[in-house]
Amino acid sequence: MKKILSFAICLILLAVMVIPVMAAGGYPKIVDEAGLLTYDQVSILEDMAQDLVDRYGIDVVILTVDDHYGDITTFADDYFDDNGYGVGNDASGVLFVLSMEDRDYAFSTCGDAIPALTDYGMDQLFDEISDELADDCFYDAFYEYLDQLDYYFQCYEDGEPVDRTVSVLDIIMKIGFALAIGLIVAGLIVGVMCGSMNTTRRQKGAQSYVSPGSYDLYHMHDAFLYSNVTKVRKQSSSSSGGSSTHRSSSGRTHGGSRGKF
Repeated sequence: MKKILSFAICLILLAVMVIPVMAAGGYPKIVDEAGLLTYDQVSILEDMAQDLVDRYGIDVVILTVDDHYGDITTFADDYFDDNGYGVGNDASGVLFVLSMEDRDYAFSTCGDAIPALTDYGMDQLFDEISDELADDCFYDAFYEYLDQLDYYFQCYEDGEPVDRTVSVLDIIMKIGFALAIGLIVAGLIVGVMCGSMNTTRRQKGAQSYVSPGSYDLYHMHDAFLYSNVTKVRKQSSSSSGGSSTHRSSSGRTHGGSRGKF
């Protein structure tokens, strides 16, 4: 009887230890395969991540690995897809991965996380934690990352995701600058042309430039010889904001970015 009771107590203690690092759906939000965090740090970050999931309906995953296979963007997408992450039918979520061997990082976004974390937004978000990552202060970096995600998700929920903006004043200044450059160049060209003209007085015809008796015109006609058409491909301009997307190996649409830390 004592053995059965002891075994039951062990099972209860094991369950209590696992609960802090498991999400409601059974998937951990903080997966520290590289061993960068303590147990207590994982527990705190797990609670922060789960709170974001509960309030915004967007999954939040932090993954650390010693190394990764292939392209880190593909690795991040596949890890997100293959391990059942994502909330709802569109699997909304963001995975942030660090690979320690080459110090690579990547974001992989899906569903509502794609418009919530724009390309510009992800760049800004990484800038907020880049110094901590460079100094190997990983817990501080992850804590700040999750804290900032709260702001980014709230902005998206309010209909104003963090993105690159171009004000009316910026547009007017750019147009004015372009016009000023055009006027300067045109003025220089006209000035050179005027300076190269040697005509001292206006002539009514071309007789002054023809030697007497050197040219007799009996008849004239126009003859069409050929035409020359030059085609130039119109280049499409890239958007100043928004989120670029791609397909993962599973066929799911993802956004994201990558780099070094």
